[in-house]
Amino acid sequence: MYKSMISAVLFLITINLFNSCKESSKAAEERFKRPIPMATLESIYPSGDLVIPSHSEFTKEHYPERIAEFMSDPLQPNDIVFMGNSITEQGGMWNEKLDKHNAKNRGISGDTSEGVLARLGELVYFKPSQVFILIGINDLFHNDINPENVYENIVKTVDKLNKESPQTEIFVQTILPTTSVDLVEKIQITNQLIKSNAGKVGYNLIDLYPLFRSKSEFLNMDYSYDGVHLNEKGYAVWVNKVKPFVK
Repeated sequence: MYKSMISAVLFLITINLFNSCKESSKAAEERFKRPIPMATLESIYPSGDLVIPSHSEFTKEHYPERIAEFMSDPLQPNDIVFMGNSITEQGGMWNEKLDKHNAKNRGISGDTSEGVLARLGELVYFKPSQVFILIGINDLFHNDINPENVYENIVKTVDKLNKESPQTEIFVQTILPTTSVDLVEKIQITNQLIKSNAGKVGYNLIDLYPLFRSKSEFLNMDYSYDGVHLNEKGYAVWVNKVKPFVK
């Protein structure tokens, strides 16, 4: 008899907890269905007059333009986000590439690790289910930015997301090779830092570099149209690599 009573009580507690979770989830969904006040949007995204020192003159104009686009079409909870620079932005419709309606493109041409760090407010607010980060090549074009600087910003990005959006699964991807002799060693050092610390500081590793490398450590031109950016064949290789990780 006592066992039956205990079982009944436990059953009722379970049902109540289940219903409570359903109500919380539903309330969250309803909150994001309502229009987001402009004041809230302005607090989530970088201001239009923000200047990132590591940005080129082109990116200093393009960055706020892309931020305005993101504000007009914000993320939603549980989205899958691709975060990066022109290589990500030129990927276009990631939802179509991955056959996932909630895969969103958050690439900004010319962006650097510093620029990504400055625009994490959107991710922290909407709490995507996954974020795939590919960043750093534009940093390395600067003589005064070294691989350690790039990796430090990547770690800061990961730490902020883990702290303020702990349910978000984070993937850091290794930097792609280019055809620039001056960048070979910088890219290799940065990638080694990314690979050797994966799992230690709260991110999963996706090693893209070997897939695009020629025997001479340059970008395989079968996958590129200019020695830095990818062609459609290159994007197909990238998508094939990340697809198994996408929920």
